[in-house]
Amino acid sequence: MEYKIENELNMLDPKKVRLHKDAFNRISLTILNEKEYPEVRPVMSFPITDSESYVSFYEIVDGKRGKEIGIIENIDKLDPESKKLLKAELKREYFMPRIVKINSMTESHGVMKFDVETDKGRRVFETRYKEDIRRISGNRIIIRDADGNRYEIRNQNELDPKSQSLIDTEI
Repeated sequence: MEYKIENELNMLDPKKVRLHKDAFNRISLTILNEKEYPEVRPVMSFPITDSESYVSFYEIVDGKRGKEIGIIENIDKLDPESKKLLKAELKREYFMPRIVKINSMTESHGVMKFDVETDKGRRVFETRYKEDIRRISGNRIIIRDADGNRYEIRNQNELDPKSQSLIDTEI
């Protein structure tokens, strides 16, 4: 018998899914002719490599993430209003400034302090572990700070020589 992962996943029909925001700015999900979920949280399956495919929706119960409702394979197949709302929510939830210059990096007791320029302005942050600085593919690097925020270097070779030298010491 052939194994099909689709048999284990609850794939949602994008033609039946409608997303809305309520007066409290919470996202609700309606599956037409089936069920309504008053509060949901979208979660990307591949936030770094494929942000618009395989987005899961989880029911929020008493302020906590509950069971998975299902997965949309491609958000572009949603109706225009739902698609716009979902893209805005995912952009807010997965905010990831792009580092364009590294001013300085200092290490003290295993904590690395970064002073960087991003496409959203100057940021100063710390990482706890060397594993928080990861080369994803080619020259792309993702850095996760001590608070869980992510920063991206799209192409290490496009940084100025000083910035390239500083990041080279850590990866």
